[in-house]
Amino acid sequence: MKKNLYLAIICMGLLGLAGSLTSCNGGTGKKAEPAPQPVVDADTIPVDADQYVRIETTEGDITLRLFRDTPRHRHNFVKLAKKGYYNNQTFYRIISGSLIQAGDPASKTATKETKLGSGDVDYTLEPELMPEKYYHRRGAIAMASYKPMLESSGGQFYIVTGYKHQDVRLNNDEIRVNKKRREVVFDSITKQPVYQKQLKEMKQKDNKRGIWNVKEEIKEKTDSVMATRKPFAYSKEQRQVYKTIGGEASLDGFYTVFGEVIEGDEVLTKIEKRAVNADKRPFEDVRIKQIVVLDK
Repeated sequence: MKKNLYLAIICMGLLGLAGSLTSCNGGTGKKAEPAPQPVVDADTIPVDADQYVRIETTEGDITLRLFRDTPRHRHNFVKLAKKGYYNNQTFYRIISGSLIQAGDPASKTATKETKLGSGDVDYTLEPELMPEKYYHRRGAIAMASYKPMLESSGGQFYIVTGYKHQDVRLNNDEIRVNKKRREVVFDSITKQPVYQKQLKEMKQKDNKRGIWNVKEEIKEKTDSVMATRKPFAYSKEQRQVYKTIGGEASLDGFYTVFGEVIEGDEVLTKIEKRAVNADKRPFEDVRIKQIVVLDK
C-alpha cells in the first residue's frame, strides 16, 4: 500500500546520462551524408543560473525564482513543468499557517471522495539540503519526501505560508536537526559491512555485552565524524525573518528548499485561506492551470 506523501508535520539523484546517435552509410551508392553528431538530451543539460517560473492557478499567478545551486531540484521541476506534468493538478493539501502542497497527478480527475497524496513520478531525487542558506521562510518552495533528509520526491512540492516564530521554537528546531544529522551518520556507520557482520555474530550468540561494545565503537566513530562538522544554527538574519515574516522552521534540514516566491504572495494567502476538510483538502479545488518557464 502506498503511503501518502505527507511532510514532517506528520511528517538518486536525477542525473540522466547524455545519449548519442550514430549511424553509417549502408553502401547504397548514394552520396554519404555527414554522420550525425552526438545528441545530448536537453533534459540533462544543467543551467548555471537561477531560473524563473510562473505557476498560473485558478486564484491567480505565483512567480518563483529557482536557485542555481540546487540544480537537481531546479532542473527536475522545470523539466516536469515543460512536459505539462502539473497542468490541471490541484493543491490537494492546504494547512493554514504552514504550507500548500501539490504534485499528485491523481488530483487532475479526482472526485470529492478520492484520497490524494500517494501519486508521484517513478523516481526520487538526491537531496540538496542547505538550511544555513535556503530555509523554510514564507514563500519558500521545496520538495516533499517519503524519507526526509535522505531523498526528495520527484514530483510533489509545497510552498511555505508559515507563521511567526519565537526564539525558543527556533532553538528547539536547531537541536532537532543536529540530533537527526547525528542519527544519519550513526546509521551509515552501522550499515558498514564490518559492523553488520559483528552485530550479526553477536546476536546469533545472544551476546548482549558484545552488541553493546560494537555500538559503543560506532558511537565513538560517530562522535569523531560530528566533531569535524559545524553544528546547524540559525543566523541572526534567519531568526529575524522567522520572527517578523514567518515560515515553517520545523522542516529545515529535512526537505530541500530550491526556490522562493518573488511575486504573488497575495495569491499564496488566498489559497492558504481556503476552507478544508479533515484531510486538509480544500472543499473547492484550487487548480494549477500550467507552470510556465520564464526568460530571465
